[in-house]
Amino acid sequence: MKHRLKELVGNMADAVCMGTFHSICLNILRLSGDHIGLAKPFAIADQEDRLSIVKHTLKSLNIDTQETSPRQYLHMISNFKNTNDYVENNEPSETEYYLHRFKEVYYFYQDILLSQKLIDFDDMLSLTVRLFIQDSSVLAEYQELYKYILVDEYQDTNSVQFKFLYLLAGESGNICVVGDDDQAIYGWRGADVRNILEFDQVFSNVQEIKLEGNYRSGQKVLSIANNLIENNRYRRGKTLEAGSDKVASVQVIEFNNADEEAGIIANIIKDKYEAGINLSDIAILYRTNAQSRNFEVALNKIQLPYRVIGGTGFYQRKEIKDILSYLKFYDNPYDAQSFRRSITTPAKGIGDVTIGKIIMLASNENVSILDIIRQDISAFSRAKAVLEFYVNIMDGLNNIESIRDKIDFIIEKVNYKEYLRKNDEPDEAERRLDNLQELVSAGSAFEEQNPEATLGEFLASTALITSEDEEDIRIEGSVKLMSIHAAKGLEFHTVFLTGLEEGLFPLGQDEDQDIEEERRLCYVGITRAMLELYITSANSRMRYGKHQYSKGSRFLREISQSVSMKFNQGKNNNTFIDSKGSYANDVKAIKANIPKEYTSDDEATFPISSKVRHSVFGEGIVLFTEGKGLTEKVTIHFKKAGIKKIIASFLEKA
Repeated sequence: MKHRLKELVGNMADAVCMGTFHSICLNILRLSGDHIGLAKPFAIADQEDRLSIVKHTLKSLNIDTQETSPRQYLHMISNFKNTNDYVENNEPSETEYYLHRFKEVYYFYQDILLSQKLIDFDDMLSLTVRLFIQDSSVLAEYQELYKYILVDEYQDTNSVQFKFLYLLAGESGNICVVGDDDQAIYGWRGADVRNILEFDQVFSNVQEIKLEGNYRSGQKVLSIANNLIENNRYRRGKTLEAGSDKVASVQVIEFNNADEEAGIIANIIKDKYEAGINLSDIAILYRTNAQSRNFEVALNKIQLPYRVIGGTGFYQRKEIKDILSYLKFYDNPYDAQSFRRSITTPAKGIGDVTIGKIIMLASNENVSILDIIRQDISAFSRAKAVLEFYVNIMDGLNNIESIRDKIDFIIEKVNYKEYLRKNDEPDEAERRLDNLQELVSAGSAFEEQNPEATLGEFLASTALITSEDEEDIRIEGSVKLMSIHAAKGLEFHTVFLTGLEEGLFPLGQDEDQDIEEERRLCYVGITRAMLELYITSANSRMRYGKHQYSKGSRFLREISQSVSMKFNQGKNNNTFIDSKGSYANDVKAIKANIPKEYTSDDEATFPISSKVRHSVFGEGIVLFTEGKGLTEKVTIHFKKAGIKKIIASFLEKA
């Protein structure tokens, strides 16, 4: 950014102070922090340092970490430091900050920071605002220094950042903010969309300039984005217009189930790749990271390289590897790595020395690790209870046939859900729990598709996905898999926006504020597409190990007015297809959505899937027919003209 600015204004750019909120506030504190008692110099406690301090605090206060984890305390301390109460040096409220003895923990933590001349990441903003409030002369100094303020991505600012800008600029100051309230998608981490919506109610003499020209996407993509976001009540309002003559296509496809969704999307991508589109220009977007698994499996099956962005591949995630380590050791009791991981996660009170001794004995005697434990369990007196518990888990798995039930058994037996809740921050724990449910679903799906398959074959299938050749992906390019949050700011030639079902997208409760942020998130997903956008949903999706039928997202109805609804004549049919759509390479996906009212193959002049020819549109494939005799109409996917509905008498067999 500094380089670009220098190209525009020359050496004057050197006089501009440019940086993040945190970097600018850190500089202010280094120069003027002594006015509020900060030591000079002070250091920064990073996240690992902070966690160590909290652990030391809890130990010093004799607080049982089995009841509440250090990470939970750290999360709550961070929350408090991003409030006006902290800025104004007030005590944390006992009703709002409810963890056991939280006040004691907080003050002990703060005393350690002070004694070691440290501040943490949250302090950088909050203490700067405290400095401005407490010392008007310092505030005046910085107001004189920073006479003109420009803020980018203003819709993502939180209350403390707003307070900092308000104090620095003053009510009538020279402040220019750039932002898009329709892309405010970080409310869950403290961003407040009201900062941009109510900007002109706080600052005086405000001039608003709407930047409605869009140079990324074709008009059809922008039209459905406009239609969608107009359903939000809390917005300033704008209508995007394409700044170029790009011809874009939009297709909305309803699949029978999530496996079909992933499989057909993978094949569409393969067709596009073979037609010359770079895989790096294609993205699959989803609402939750747990949804990546189906797409990873489908892309791996047809050997298309992919990258999971903003997260780890499904089978590489810690919680998945933890649970699979039990299954891998059960399937192969010689596997020392899986034994070491499974017996220590969650922690069971057995040390590395004992584990190493067991592994060495098994190797020396050329027997399985499990045999050594069974034969000599009394030799490990200190760890006897742990080893008995572990053997009981392995024995319990012997009595369970299905892979899905084995996974459920392990999760419950080792109390893994509680382990996550104690050791991770709340949002992270819930994401990991979602991934565990997706692992249960993966086991169910594998058994359904491979009724005679063994546990070993299931584990082999996960290993094949895990062992993707990273070097080949880097050289050849790869399909990008990511959450919509991770995709913000990016753009792709072709985007698949997946899983548009009630309860999944939108996710969560049906409250105005939540739904509006979910709609903004959908808007962000749509506007990542430059030329091709596929929006998909599934009638059935495996969730929590069971098939659950899904209702199409309300967002599908909201965008439908700008998409040709070619398959909306039948009852209970919500498939919308762009009239120039080309996804019908896989006719099964379309046939699955044919309403019962349409003519059967036996009655039709042209049976479904047969090839026909038209004098103008050329050759095509029959999708379905309706009516009989002279009124018979045939819906066809033509190779060049897309989907058309033609009177049967104007067609001939190809």
